[in-house]
Amino acid sequence: MKKLFFMGALALIVINTTAQVQGVSAEKLGAINPSVVNLRNVEFEPVFGYLWSKKTFNNNGQLVPLSPENDSINILRSLGFRFTYGFAKNFEAGGLITSDLNNFSLGIKYHVFDNERFSGAALLGTTFSNESDIVLRNTGFFGKTASLAGGFSFANKLGKHFSVDYDFQYQNLFDGYKSYADNYYIHTDAGYMLKGNHLMIAGLAWQYNHYKYDKEDAYLLTLNLGTAIMTGRTFILVFNFPFDLIGKNTDRFNGLTFTLTITLD
Repeated sequence: MKKLFFMGALALIVINTTAQVQGVSAEKLGAINPSVVNLRNVEFEPVFGYLWSKKTFNNNGQLVPLSPENDSINILRSLGFRFTYGFAKNFEAGGLITSDLNNFSLGIKYHVFDNERFSGAALLGTTFSNESDIVLRNTGFFGKTASLAGGFSFANKLGKHFSVDYDFQYQNLFDGYKSYADNYYIHTDAGYMLKGNHLMIAGLAWQYNHYKYDKEDAYLLTLNLGTAIMTGRTFILVFNFPFDLIGKNTDRFNGLTFTLTITLD
């Protein structure tokens, strides 16, 4: 009988909920875009993720089975909720929490500049997590680890129907006493708008994790393929199918994430 390893994780964009700026709005899959929620509007977003892995990237970047018997599977599944509010014309703030209450994030986005074809924004966020493979027990009121992340996002309009979003982020992971990791992230999404307001999207997500204690560095490149369906003025359905391409010291996952974005004005 195959052995099953079940873990709780929100697969919104990437597997690790302690990563990156969370709680802010995005128009595509992995990349955060520079635009913000309209003034005094609220975005509410339930997110469901289901990923599975039968192989892992070893220290040489080679794919090997999770267990010597080649009969194991690692499943990540969870439900999360995002709330984002337009505080000012160029400023939004929000939060993201998983249904098991093990991860809670706060994030802000400030729209810095905008012209006809190019725009940019600054990002800042923090995440408190009760799930960690670095720290074995709780270290304080907020759980095992916390993180502080920041970066910049940009968007290029390359035509009437085609656009590209991308962001660059840095994150420090700590437990209140010492820093455990420096993490770096790059995301890019290209979208093409079809008739009927259906956006077809393809993107890449890159992350590099530099661990300071007892762990080898890790990296992962993920291909995101999906679509955003604008069903009405206030409802958007987003389907994402992530496929891990290359990596080191991390499991290779495939799966599905589903997001329903609801705008309240």
